[in-house]
Amino acid sequence: MARGTDVSSFKEAYKTPVQADFPAQLEIKLGQATIRYEPVDTALRYGTNPHQPFAAYRPVIDPQADATLSVGDLTMLKGGKAGLSLTNIQDMSQAYNLLKYFKKPACVAMKHIVPCGFKAQTEGEALGDLYNRARLSDERSHFGSVVGFNRRVDEETAERVMESFVECVIAPGYTNGALKVLRSNEGTKKLNNSIRVAQAGNMDKLPKYVGDDVDGFLNIRSLADGTITLEVPYLTRIRSANDFVQDPMIPNPDGKDYIVETAPTQEQLSDALTAWYLNVGVRSNGIVFVRNGAALAVGTGEQERVGAVEQAIDKAHKKGHSLEGSVMSSDAFFPNRDSIDAAAEAGVSTIVWPAGSMNDKHVIEAANEHDIALIATLERCFLHI
Repeated sequence: MARGTDVSSFKEAYKTPVQADFPAQLEIKLGQATIRYEPVDTALRYGTNPHQPFAAYRPVIDPQADATLSVGDLTMLKGGKAGLSLTNIQDMSQAYNLLKYFKKPACVAMKHIVPCGFKAQTEGEALGDLYNRARLSDERSHFGSVVGFNRRVDEETAERVMESFVECVIAPGYTNGALKVLRSNEGTKKLNNSIRVAQAGNMDKLPKYVGDDVDGFLNIRSLADGTITLEVPYLTRIRSANDFVQDPMIPNPDGKDYIVETAPTQEQLSDALTAWYLNVGVRSNGIVFVRNGAALAVGTGEQERVGAVEQAIDKAHKKGHSLEGSVMSSDAFFPNRDSIDAAAEAGVSTIVWPAGSMNDKHVIEAANEHDIALIATLERCFLHI
């Protein structure tokens, strides 16, 4: 019997850095201004795929200003020699880009630049309990994820992280006990021996609200033909639940206006805020379900709005989550009432959405029929990547 071709050696590609021939310095001229960039200090493996070389540069900032930010100034506490891939760095970046909105302790799990698990403190839970709940949001997707915290990681939390396979952890700091746990299997063949542990500070300096200083912050992307696009980072006007439009109305010139009849509770408003902030980091079309500060399901990257809703509902049910009493967030308007009907059938109590559709009056009618509190943001949060 003839043997097939041995492909087992390809697994080594995931562990092997590829050489990158990129300039030592970068400068971008924007009119009269020049932004200078220098290579990041972190060891790098490869780009999106193992055969793609890549480089990462951070803007040169006055060291006296103590303004080095996020993943551009990582301190690798474990796994530094193996290096980070572009996907690792992107997930770390997005983890911080979501956690920056939360003042209370929170944990997020990222997979392919999209949150697959999240929990914010609502009842004084310990950080380890937040991690466990975030993991249970979508335990299958959690395998091989990047986990982020907005608080110093303690020993108990580190022990829970080491219970399953996690690619990377990023946090503002770690206790000595936590580092001992995270490094305990270094050099062994255990499941998590390759975990990368990173420390990054100044999360609070990342711009997040309309009106924040964005000088030096740019989303720089390229098109297939090499065209460069520049974009100011996404900023939200929603600083608190008070910024939601809690009584949205569409005028009816022929009679009674279309007004949302059900008011949200304080708990629903809190979950709506959490859901909206998570939605900022979900690929469009994006849908997020939240209850009690925890993500229940995320629908992402769908080409149709109701498809994203159906995808998220299906994921929640398959992973054992009831959506009864949950809050649903949509990153853009509903073109039809079908999304509201689907959410109502799943038990959703509150929906937060931008508004802006030609059919908003029918969306409001559907919400009223189902006794759903419908909250407007008056802004869209597409993440089109």
